[in-house]
Formats: sequence, C-alpha cells, structure tokens
Amino acid sequence: MINWRHKVAVATITSCLLPGLALADVKVSFRLHGGWATISGGDINHGTQALFDWAELYYAPPYSDQIEGGYTPLHRGYEVGGDLIFGLTRTLGIGIGAGYTKMSRALYDSWIEIHHSLEEIYYKIFEGAELEAMSIRLGLFLSLPIASKIDFTANAGLCGYLRARYHADWLIGRAGYVSNWRDPYNNISTRADQKKFPIGFQAGAGIEYRLLPKIGLFIEARGRYAKFRGLEGTSTSEPGEYGGISPTFSEQGKLFYESAPMLPGAPRVIMVQSAPPAGPDGKPRQAVVDVSGVSLQAGIRIFF
Repeated sequence: MINWRHKVAVATITSCLLPGLALADVKVSFRLHGGWATISGGDINHGTQALFDWAELYYAPPYSDQIEGGYTPLHRGYEVGGDLIFGLTRTLGIGIGAGYTKMSRALYDSWIEIHHSLEEIYYKIFEGAELEAMSIRLGLFLSLPIASKIDFTANAGLCGYLRARYHADWLIGRAGYVSNWRDPYNNISTRADQKKFPIGFQAGAGIEYRLLPKIGLFIEARGRYAKFRGLEGTSTSEPGEYGGISPTFSEQGKLFYESAPMLPGAPRVIMVQSAPPAGPDGKPRQAVVDVSGVSLQAGIRIFF
C-alpha cells in the first residue's frame, strides 16, 4: 500500500516529466488494446468454496442421498486499456496508461443441490460474483526490429489500482420435488470496495506489425502481480417472500475471510463483518483479493 505522500510524489514527478518530454525530440504514440484475461482471485474463491463445503455438511446429514453440482471459481474475464508512449529512442520509450479489468459469473452458474428423497425436498445453493478493477500504469516500453515491418515489443512497470469492487450474491433455499412456488430462501449479498491505492507490477511481451507508416497492429501477452486487502462495504442476509432458512443479518465494515458467527456453525467464509472473531493467529484475517494473472491482448498503435 502507499500513503498520501507517495501519491503526491508520483503526481509531482509526472507533472514535471511530461512537459519535459513534450519539449524534447520524442516520438509519441498511442496504443489501444483489449482481450481475454484471467486472475487468481485469492480469498474470493477460497471463501466461497468454503460456503459450498459448509452447505454440504450442514444441510446434508443425516438424510441426504445425492448431491449435485459444485462450485465454479471466478477466474476468467476481460481487460481493456490504453497507453500513451513517449519514444526516447527508436527502441526505448516511457509510457503512462490506464486499464479496466472485469471478471464475472452470473447467479446460477455456480450451484449445488442436496437431495433428501425420503422427505421429497432438496436444498439449493447458488452463487454469482463480479470483480472490477481500474488501474493506472507507468512503465518502460521496448521495441526491437526483427523484420522490415515487424517489431518484438516488451514493457514493464508499476500499476496502481484506483478502484477495486467486489460483488457477490449467495442464494440458499429449500424446495420440494413438487414445487408450489412458495419455497423459503435467503439471499446473502456482499458489496465491498477498495478505499486505498494498492500498487502492483505488470509486464508484457508481443509482436507488432507496422500496417501503415502511422498505424501498427499488435498482439501481446501480459502478466500482473497485485494483491490487496482492506475492502470495505456491507453483507446482508434477507429472507425471500415466503420466509428463509438462514438467519437475517446486516453487517458493515471490512471484508474478512474468517469465521462468520451469524451463520449456523460459524463457517469460515468471505463476508463483510463488523465484529469478526479472532482467527488462528490471534486476530481476524482480512480477505486478500488477488488480481494477479495473465491476459492475451490485441490492439492498434497510432504514431503521431
């Protein structure tokens, strides 16, 4: 994490650097790109998998005879962004850029059903989640000619996250084999945002083809390392129109991956808690959101 002094220093350096570059004999270009991306997810996946594991144990014994489905981790999505590059030489430049990454999984894409055939009922758990992150980047860009119109490109530098937002919905319900559309359920919703400015690292390598004198096309593989904690928001549990099967609650505070006393059996899951219990190391563990991963990008580069 960085504090306000670091932010002021970055802003000051940038404000001094850009006018100097504008006056120097530099070549300016702009890259616009987008494509597929994947992330680790961290406790977003660990803590939700724990919910499914808890549900199997809590709602299954002693009468369940079949469990269907399973948890699907949140890994895949997309990334888009742009970079303004100041070419100091034919091969080396300095760039500033911004990016937007989004991972999502719709409710009902991740689910389990726990069947109790003798009682002609089953329990159902559905989950959907979304993670968004907006970043700014500062780094070095390298272009090495390997043919008359083809360059090998590489870049590396720092990325700071202006915003990260995590949304999740868990639906826990009970239904009969002959449904009367009046089944009880609870919707547990978590909304949390990053309030600080965490710093990560990113790097990429690719191939660029000069289609026209002022236009190039490129493909690039990118990697990033960025983990942060301290997201703040709310977690609520609300019963359905015809009642619920889990306690009703509303919590405000930070996002934790810790035991949740408001749920039966106090499973260790990822939720916002106002007064979480101490973990194994003697204090509550804040959830770690891990956006480290790789992406495959394609884009266009315009030379001015």
